[in-house]
Amino acid sequence: MKTTLLRLSRRAACLVLAGGLLTSCSLLPAASPRHEGTASSQAPQYYSDAWLSDDSLHYVYSYAGNGGGTILRGGRVLYKASSSDSIQLLRDTLTGETGHYLVAHSTPGTEERTSTLYDADGNAVMTFPYAVNATLSGGLLILRDDADVWAFENGTTGGTRVYDLATGAELPVPETALDCLVVDEGGQRLVFNCYDLPEGLTYAYDDPDQPLHQYVLITDREGNVLMREDGCTASTLASYRGGFAEWLNLSWFRGSDWGIAREALYNVTTGELLTGEDDSAVSACGVGVACLQSRQDSRSVLYDLNGGEAVELGRFDWAVNTYTPGCVVLSGSDDPDSPYTLIDLASGESIGVQRYDTDYRFGNVAVLTTDNILKVYDGTTGALLTDVEAAPVEEAQYISVTALPDGYALLQYDDENYNTIAIQTYGGEGLLWSSAGEAQQYTYASYLTSTASGPLLTACRDSRDGSSLYDVLDMEGNLLLRRLGSCYSPDDLPDDCFIARQGFDYGLMDSTGQWLYRESIFSSPSDDAGGGYLY
Repeated sequence: MKTTLLRLSRRAACLVLAGGLLTSCSLLPAASPRHEGTASSQAPQYYSDAWLSDDSLHYVYSYAGNGGGTILRGGRVLYKASSSDSIQLLRDTLTGETGHYLVAHSTPGTEERTSTLYDADGNAVMTFPYAVNATLSGGLLILRDDADVWAFENGTTGGTRVYDLATGAELPVPETALDCLVVDEGGQRLVFNCYDLPEGLTYAYDDPDQPLHQYVLITDREGNVLMREDGCTASTLASYRGGFAEWLNLSWFRGSDWGIAREALYNVTTGELLTGEDDSAVSACGVGVACLQSRQDSRSVLYDLNGGEAVELGRFDWAVNTYTPGCVVLSGSDDPDSPYTLIDLASGESIGVQRYDTDYRFGNVAVLTTDNILKVYDGTTGALLTDVEAAPVEEAQYISVTALPDGYALLQYDDENYNTIAIQTYGGEGLLWSSAGEAQQYTYASYLTSTASGPLLTACRDSRDGSSLYDVLDMEGNLLLRRLGSCYSPDDLPDDCFIARQGFDYGLMDSTGQWLYRESIFSSPSDDAGGGYLY
């Protein structure tokens, strides 16, 4: 028989209507590209006619890191925050879409803070008379009141609220809820981690058996209890493409010491439970692929969770680190000199591996075998994109491998003191560039962005005053831009677009040195702390 939870939040959200906060920006003619590199003192100071055309939300936050910032949508400024504002860009954990942002405001003359949720057009959608933290999952807005700290602090639970963004309706939440998870894309199942404070106690830290008084509760949108599991906590699984649809990781506590006795995979829609060994541990290994591993001897069972039912992909003697349809990388080997084992699923060959990497943006897997063969597998199809011999650097003591898009890979060689002595790039045809023998080495290099000609790298070089400066290189080591104050790229920017700081300006730049959007590092609507990074 179903139990119904009818508790709604003590506070109600106020739905408001507001016009979009749009600020136009005039665009100046584009500058010519400079293939030989652009020094900071010579940088083109123009905005691009193309602007930023992806029509997505991006957040520039204060350089001082104490509030403020700017919300962009493509080439439009939607919101320019004061230094007392805190901004949270909300990406749906299941769909990956970023269509809302949350701003916490200070009330002048008081210590009180309010919060406003805005949509992708800059319209205020909901307001709250307090500061909140928010998560967006499956179209449901999950809020935590910053003033409500769970039982460890004040002996009470609560402060969790859930709203359907499509309707604005608040959904029932158990009184004992610590947090809420949503793993089905329709948001029909709500997963709550809960805690029952024993009678006679005021504070949770007086409870000697706190873990055993936690439990997992799964309800529907009406509050009907569909499942309860005591002495347990629930968490989500995720790969580079976002959360696993329908599946949870359930962990049962061993006792009052917070140790985990076992873990299992649970499907909230079908009720399927995968338990593995009695002492199993759960880990995500790929897109919708997870393994159950024995804590005692590392034996693993690999499952594909992308369909309606779990499909067993294989059983292995060691833990599975990563999986593509073309290969599995295991943590362990019969060879004591090989920390990992590669199993090529097309040939069935088992190969010793000294280093490997999974590109969290695209899922490609790069491995460097003990025979110094570099292999790169496509993260989606499993196709072997690169299979070449790496050029050894004899004096190197440490090697790192970085998987890049389109079958490319980056190798870095360090000496015994972790000083870089060579950086190499590879493609399907073999070695493309090596810095071995250069008088001055970069400290490190990493992936920056992709262009029609292939990936670009950002390479750091320490300057004489101890600060770091960054160059932009292509895969053949050609210098495209030089001496940037900062240079990196978050996950949600389009190709040939990255964050840069040059002189007293920062913002979005392309590989020709053209500013796509920029602000002064001193810009701030209410003080002169200014500056910023961009997400």
